[in-house]
Amino acid sequence: MSRIAKLLGELKQGGAAKIFVIDNSPPGYDASAEQYRSDMIERVCTGRNLGFGRAHNIAIARSVGMYKYHLICNPDIAIPDDSVARMINFMDCNPDVGLCMPMLVGPGGEMQYCCRRSPVLLDYLSQIVAPQTWGRRRRSRLEMRSQDYHQPMEARCLSGCFMLFRSDVLRRLGGFDDRFFLYFEDFDLSMRSSLVAKNVYFPAARVVHERQSAHRNSWHLKAIFARSALAYFSKWGWFRTRISQEQGPPAFRAP
Repeated sequence: MSRIAKLLGELKQGGAAKIFVIDNSPPGYDASAEQYRSDMIERVCTGRNLGFGRAHNIAIARSVGMYKYHLICNPDIAIPDDSVARMINFMDCNPDVGLCMPMLVGPGGEMQYCCRRSPVLLDYLSQIVAPQTWGRRRRSRLEMRSQDYHQPMEARCLSGCFMLFRSDVLRRLGGFDDRFFLYFEDFDLSMRSSLVAKNVYFPAARVVHERQSAHRNSWHLKAIFARSALAYFSKWGWFRTRISQEQGPPAFRAP
């Protein structure tokens, strides 16, 4: 069974009302359509790589007017047990929460520290200049490692690999800023979400994330990472995070 087919099965079992699969494969790509043959699955073939945020905006535009919650989910996720149901129940009981993320663990059970303070330039510059000293301290602070990841907490930035949004909040935000082709679009979206509702890390739910760090071995992806970082810092601040009306949520725009 393919990774996608397994994830689709877990989403169905978890109670999903509708699943949108945005396929960024190029024309002529030979992908089996069998796994998508279901009334509850809508597959959209874009014919080209639109980028992470812009592709997700297609699903968001079709979902947020119809459903109470919208889940943004990477294909490298495994969802055990009743994790999604637990998150929905938590958000039902806490209407001030607009974005919820579960505990993320690797395939071996290792903790993934995916809550973030809003990053600034020094968080990444330190990884280049002195990764074992200054960089390690900056990374620990950025990833909020002084906090207890076994307890719920609020965070400005959450990982885009698994984000459960209240649909009216996501609609108000206007989805992802499609100026970010890849990287930092999740931080930007969750930063904007924190201005209108609470972002909450909820460890009573847990998913398995087979994290990839492809940009470390690809100069092309490193260049995309750098462009997105520059766009993020230009928008939110280079050395300290600034909040202004300019970062407020726009009206939703369909892609």
